[in-house]
Amino acid sequence: MRNFLKNDKADAKMIGAVIGILITLIITVLVFYNIAASIDTTAIDADLADTPSADAVDVTLDQASTFFQIAPIIAIVVVAVVILSYVSRIG
Repeated sequence: MRNFLKNDKADAKMIGAVIGILITLIITVLVFYNIAASIDTTAIDADLADTPSADAVDVTLDQASTFFQIAPIIAIVVVAVVILSYVSRIG
């Protein structure tokens, strides 16, 4: 563990990974909600009398909203770990 803390190149890689995770999270949220908002379930429901697609879309949106509520918390924890590890190394 001490080898990782003394390696300055590892800090840059760790910070780059955190920034990559945050950017990926932001892009994922934007893409998903833009695609989900454009789904027209009325035409699909007209063709399928037994299984309404609107219910499937609603369930998918509920699951995605649960994930997207938890994902920023995970990102904050990752950033906090990086900051704490850097501060503990300085001090």
